[in-house]
Amino acid sequence: MIFASDLDRTLIYSKRAMGGSHDEASVIPVELYQGQHISFISPETARLLSELAKTALFVPVTTRTIEQYERIFYIRETLNPQYAVTSNGGNVLVDGKPDPDWQRHVAEALARSEDAEKVIEAFDRISSPHWVKSYRHSDNLFYSVILDREKMPLDVVEQFRQELAAMKWNLSVQGRKMYLVPDGVSKGAALLHVKERTGASRIAASGDSLLDESLLKAADFAIVPRHGEIYAAYMESGVYTFTERDGMGAAEDLIVKVSEWFARPPEEVGLPRP
Repeated sequence: MIFASDLDRTLIYSKRAMGGSHDEASVIPVELYQGQHISFISPETARLLSELAKTALFVPVTTRTIEQYERIFYIRETLNPQYAVTSNGGNVLVDGKPDPDWQRHVAEALARSEDAEKVIEAFDRISSPHWVKSYRHSDNLFYSVILDREKMPLDVVEQFRQELAAMKWNLSVQGRKMYLVPDGVSKGAALLHVKERTGASRIAASGDSLLDESLLKAADFAIVPRHGEIYAAYMESGVYTFTERDGMGAAEDLIVKVSEWFARPPEEVGLPRP
């Protein structure tokens, strides 16, 4: 069994994203950056995740680069997962090192999307210092853009999203960041690679952003926090199961639901017996 989960705003939270029922004094620091703790997990989430990891393979899945993922010392030191997916699916780490087989697969997939240089040229035509602060080509796989979200022209960005789709790239806005990601890089495809390597019979997954949709669709059971891009887009559609709470409470809710799902017999959840 695999529990594959996005990290930021799904399991771990910045001070701003915690939610009203938590504060820095009541949570566990998980990430250190420039001498400051910048991400946190609730004690109950930590307990539930530790218990779940005893019976299921926990696979962290993140849009973060390898370097950014490694800043989350709590996951490395406390949970020490055998597998992790970083760079929005661009890298699969096995015992902390990139899987060369997956790197070859990603290189072949990237060749089917427009060149990154042409994508950023197109973005430069619509961007402005008024709302774009900076951008970087992360792990030579995708672009992460720092925004002034309140000044971002929504109609222009939506038109650009359609232009990107024709170039076989995707766009996602999360907080003050925008991600431009080629079709060949996806969390879901990376998760299926881990499933094949491990021979896992069932997968549960969680995530809050549109970049997590491929991850959720690759799973047998998916649950989404009651906040973020997916919740905003699908809250009334019935497509996804949502947690009862938002913020850090969502992390606790989703692990409970995943644990309950794993405890049910395969035939009861529509899966064949292994």
